[in-house]
Amino acid sequence: MSDQSLIHGDAPTASEAVARYETIQPRLPQARFPEVSVHRAHLEELCDEFDCFVLDGFGVLNIGAETVPGAVERVLALKAKGKQVRVLTNGASFPVTVTRAKYHRWGLDFEESDVISSRDALAREMAAHAEKCWGFAALAESELGRLAPQHVLLQDDAADYERCDGFVLLGTGNWSPARQQLLKVSLAARPRPVLVGNPDLVAPQSGGLSREPGLYAHDIADCQMVMPTFFGKPFDNAFAVVRETVEGIDPQRIAMVGDTLHTDILGGAQAGWRTVLVTDHGLLKGLDVEQAIQSSGIRPDFIIPTT
Repeated sequence: MSDQSLIHGDAPTASEAVARYETIQPRLPQARFPEVSVHRAHLEELCDEFDCFVLDGFGVLNIGAETVPGAVERVLALKAKGKQVRVLTNGASFPVTVTRAKYHRWGLDFEESDVISSRDALAREMAAHAEKCWGFAALAESELGRLAPQHVLLQDDAADYERCDGFVLLGTGNWSPARQQLLKVSLAARPRPVLVGNPDLVAPQSGGLSREPGLYAHDIADCQMVMPTFFGKPFDNAFAVVRETVEGIDPQRIAMVGDTLHTDILGGAQAGWRTVLVTDHGLLKGLDVEQAIQSSGIRPDFIIPTT
């Protein structure tokens, strides 16, 4: 399975996305995993195991713009039991202030330090390169000036690509195969850094799976022009930001909760935390979960159908 077949045509299927994750696994971090997974019904049944729950967004709290059934009530119940709750999302298109406002509308009043995104890890890196002009795959509303004083919103003009010192794949909601080709042609002529603000290949939406920046980044890596630098799960730079907010908690009492083996579960394991896979709302919905685990070699400590 190559990115070319996933970039063109209809939206990727879950089985295609899982297969693509397996082909790019050598580029991902390494970790150790338990020999068996314990099955439970939902997160409240794990309260004796953990003091802090770090939740993915898409597939755990929401599917697109809609909340996962019961997720809001579950988070409130965890907090009522004295558990710390964080959100660690690879959604990078907007600052976390926007994400927190969305959660607030759903009845989840997270503190500023409770919601962390891959964009936060990316911002730390970009602050050291403020003199450069960065070309962004992003939305016009992505507040790019907060990441790079000098920036270009990449669209369909080849000249825009040529004047950039580097590129950032931040959000690909309006990216296209034609724009991807413009980027690749520019990189082939003059290699420059490519930073990736969201390592996900796909994300669950109400109408299916959306194509995310990681999908396009690994297409670039396949061409061997430049190796992109990734910010977000499963890479430790995102977990390092979370660790600053959970100091004093035994890592084995922290749960990384997510729907994707190669981002949430692999990332949580490499961070030294235990992991919880949610199966019924995200990437693995409708697939043979055990087969996916065995094929990837990425095994969660716990498996629950719903948040």
